[in-house]
Amino acid sequence: MVDKYTIYVLNQSSDTQTFWCFLSEPKELVSDPGVYANSAASIAIKPNYKGLVSFGIPVQYVVGAGASNNAVGLNVEIISAISDGANLGDVWQAVYATVPPNMGPDLNGPAQGAPTNTIQIVSNDFDKSHNEANGWFSNQSFGILTEAGFMGMSWSPSPSIKRTITPKLSFYVAVGDFGSNSLASWNDVSVSSQVAMAPNDFSTNKATITYSSTGTWSIKPGAPSISDLLSVSNVTSYGAMLSDDALVTAALTYLSLNEDQLDEVSAVAWDPGSAARSLGEETKLSGTLTVKEALGASFAFFILAGVTFSIKGSSKGVAAFRFSYAGPLGASSVKALFKAGAKIFLGSKSSDE
Repeated sequence: MVDKYTIYVLNQSSDTQTFWCFLSEPKELVSDPGVYANSAASIAIKPNYKGLVSFGIPVQYVVGAGASNNAVGLNVEIISAISDGANLGDVWQAVYATVPPNMGPDLNGPAQGAPTNTIQIVSNDFDKSHNEANGWFSNQSFGILTEAGFMGMSWSPSPSIKRTITPKLSFYVAVGDFGSNSLASWNDVSVSSQVAMAPNDFSTNKATITYSSTGTWSIKPGAPSISDLLSVSNVTSYGAMLSDDALVTAALTYLSLNEDQLDEVSAVAWDPGSAARSLGEETKLSGTLTVKEALGASFAFFILAGVTFSIKGSSKGVAAFRFSYAGPLGASSVKALFKAGAKIFLGSKSSDE
């Protein structure tokens, strides 16, 4: 079983946005209007921020119970007084007091016996009507405890009821006027959000969600590609000219996620007869590049100062390899990029990813 899912979030809008992550409700709770979304997991991201920002979601379920002077309802802050990790097949006993005095509940378990792939929470025979008439309100929760806080749902439990939950590893990433552990409606959560469903929307347990400049959402499996990290304003391709600093920052971030390589230019030998660019035509150049470190893999391309070059043939274990360029830049502009010590990023995946 997967231990942890990671959702990376990219903000391409013009404003700093606060993104919230919610766990989708299990099928047994979907039609229950008394079940509310509850999350403390949020991150604020600056526009076009090039660092890595993510929600880390361990697959460790939690059940919780509480009681307070706050009735369970929209925009009410609910934090379980007592909670514990739960596994599939567990049965938990939530034991609520009948007031007076005002007391918190007990959470006993786990016992075994829940149906396959479910978790059960059983409430005792407390006097709910009497408690609420005296201003004492019980609550019950299910979800996942993340590094950013609880992510799940809460409701007002009924006495002597067995609640069966089939966990659903589906997540909403949303922007909106939410508060930490402040109960929200599922309609508000879903109206401006992107759903990430495990495992289909994930690759190697990772997914990347992008919030665009027009307020639309997109998702793709896996961690951000280097083209994602280099995307700023209208610059959305490898071929776009960026400063070396921007390239190195994005490349180092990307390297933390992938088995690719950052290296330095040592020397370049250009092939004779490389075509200069004519009006309306591409410049086509080729040559042999020598780098500081021997390559650790057979890479498909490298990026120098934001410009993409194709690598020809096998490059694994060598420090000199064949390469080519075809694009809109003039030959002199391309050749001027190859300064000794200039940083290059070598990648094994398609530069269109």
